[in-house]
Amino acid sequence: MRSYALPLISLVVLAGCGPEPVVWSDPKPIAQMGGSSRLVVDTTGAARFVADTLRAATAPAVPGLCPTTLRTGQGRSLLFASWWSVRADSSAVLFVAKSADGGRVWLPAVAVDTTDVSTNGCNRPAPALTTLGDDVYVAYSMIAPEGKGVFFSHSMGGMLHTPVPVIYGDRLVETGIAADEHRVAVAYEEPNGSRSQIDVAISVTQGHLFGWHTTASRGVDAGSEPAVAMSGPELAVSWLNTQPSGGQPNRVVRVGRLQ
Repeated sequence: MRSYALPLISLVVLAGCGPEPVVWSDPKPIAQMGGSSRLVVDTTGAARFVADTLRAATAPAVPGLCPTTLRTGQGRSLLFASWWSVRADSSAVLFVAKSADGGRVWLPAVAVDTTDVSTNGCNRPAPALTTLGDDVYVAYSMIAPEGKGVFFSHSMGGMLHTPVPVIYGDRLVETGIAADEHRVAVAYEEPNGSRSQIDVAISVTQGHLFGWHTTASRGVDAGSEPAVAMSGPELAVSWLNTQPSGGQPNRVVRVGRLQ
């Protein structure tokens, strides 16, 4: 199931209304810890990666689970997981599940989105997952019946909301997600055009509508593998940056303040 998608032109019009939603600082290098880590930002705008020591006791035992797409996040009292499960025709279903004991026992998985029409099998971007209290928020890229896009869904109070579109594009992309109070930010590799840039979609309605889209990376950057964090009005976006002159990619972070 999904809500009726806004046409792409509507998203563009919404993104262009009013002032720029974020006042950005200059990008800075940031150290990403080895292994699993996540981006955090505090109320002063200081951003860093912290080790993600969360390890589920067991993975959900479900048919077709793509191990490389499994993502977990700790809520206030529940552990959440999200992943793609492949069907026989190589399309996939996005699932979420929760556990009250660290992943030793998982409650029955719930389908977030069943409308994928690709034949990519497990060769697809993993979902991005974050939690706020015991609510879970998921962003993901897939080929829907109406086209390729980045989509969002969340579960609040145990009720799963119908997915909504973030942006449509030409290709599948990596995503990141953050939530704080009524705000949700989805960072994504721009799915249109030839530039490798990192954009951010911002919702002030808990993800029911993404009314603002802004570019986090600069024109001289070639960005991939986005991560995003929020703390109040402070927004941090990190990406792996490749300079046009070549050399080793380095990870940078750009902090902004939501207006």
